[in-house]
Amino acid sequence: MKYVNKKMIIVINRLVTQITGGTAASGTNIRQGQSLGFVERIFNNEVFAKVLYPDIYHQAAAYMFYVIKNHVFLDGNKRTGLAAAVTFLKWNNILFAPFEEDKVFDFVMDVSAGANDPESVIPRIALWLKELSLY
Repeated sequence: MKYVNKKMIIVINRLVTQITGGTAASGTNIRQGQSLGFVERIFNNEVFAKVLYPDIYHQAAAYMFYVIKNHVFLDGNKRTGLAAAVTFLKWNNILFAPFEEDKVFDFVMDVSAGANDPESVIPRIALWLKELSLY
């Protein structure tokens, strides 16, 4: 399995702010006091012998959730979260039909404005990603 690492998430953020506009600071664009430490939990996927994310869709959802909800970057968190999740899935041979932009926008905005509870939101994102995939 191929994972999205911290450097790749920084690159994804840089790309989304360059392509779609927004504020991009020099360097990593990471807000002061924030980190991408959650990436290690997705890769290792286990705490105290308990699996955190039961399948690839939950792992992708974790990327999306933590980038969006932690507001890691100065700008582009929602776009970066979605792009990191989709990149991870595509790298692991999960394909998508073209997105319906308005529906994707609404879902991502709902995640952003919604509960900050990974145990309830990550499964919801995982189901959404699975329904969008061609598998």
